Amino acid sequence: MGCLPRVACINDLSGYGRCSLTTALPVLSVLGVQACPVPTAVLSKHTGFSGYAFTDLTDVLPAYLKSWADLHFDMIYSGFLGAEGQMNVVRDFFLTQKQQNSNCTILLDTVMGDDGRLYDTYTPSLCNAMRQLVAYADIITPNVTEACLLTDTPYHGEALHTAEAVQLARQLAALGCGAVVITGIVREDMICNMTYINGEYTFDTVHRTKCLFSGTGDLFASVLCAALARGSRLPDAVQTAGSFLSAVTQHTLQRGAPAEEGLLFEPLLCTLEEYL
Repeated sequence: MGCLPRVACINDLSGYGRCSLTTALPVLSVLGVQACPVPTAVLSKHTGFSGYAFTDLTDVLPAYLKSWADLHFDMIYSGFLGAEGQMNVVRDFFLTQKQQNSNCTILLDTVMGDDGRLYDTYTPSLCNAMRQLVAYADIITPNVTEACLLTDTPYHGEALHTAEAVQLARQLAALGCGAVVITGIVREDMICNMTYINGEYTFDTVHRTKCLFSGTGDLFASVLCAALARGSRLPDAVQTAGSFLSAVTQHTLQRGAPAEEGLLFEPLLCTLEEYL
């Protein structure tokens, strides 16, 4: 056998609370993908908790990624970016890797907000910087809030008619990315994830639960990334991520875990291969 698929995972590291790198690393690893972390910040707890300690690693990133200049990655998976300087460095890394390997797939999870609101760490200037970064991505995975923010579309909730979702996806694609996956579209008792590629769209639907868990988007994007790195087509990878997320959500509800601690995916990691 040859080398394993290799993914550069750009995200924050939160010591407590299942999200970002502490989700991405085990998910990619269990599916036989080499996960190479690039921490953008270190937090004692994720920002859904109060009193967390935060260390910004913007100043570290240039040298960190420069030392990787001779490495080739099959994919880059970029998540939380908390400063404009980080986005510039990450953009340059995207370009460098694409020059070395045109087949390197760039997955950008546009982590900006939820439930119609920006996260506390985000500013209008950062939103604009993320909008520009989208142009360098092959695939983006905004939730409905982020899709609206990126396209300056008024937010009216997570429930979107098909025409509204398609219009959002078209506007996002017009920013320059290759494909769009809009997550978390509400349809009564169902949640839909829409894949949009070259004007064509598909919907993948799973059962909706009322409880919202921290880090859900990170788990979705991590499974999506792992499936793509393993060779899945994008619509199939979206289905894999949605189905696994649904199973983990049901398991977490049965265990009665606090929502802010995130989804209890660890006991089900051994089953993830079955969803491919």
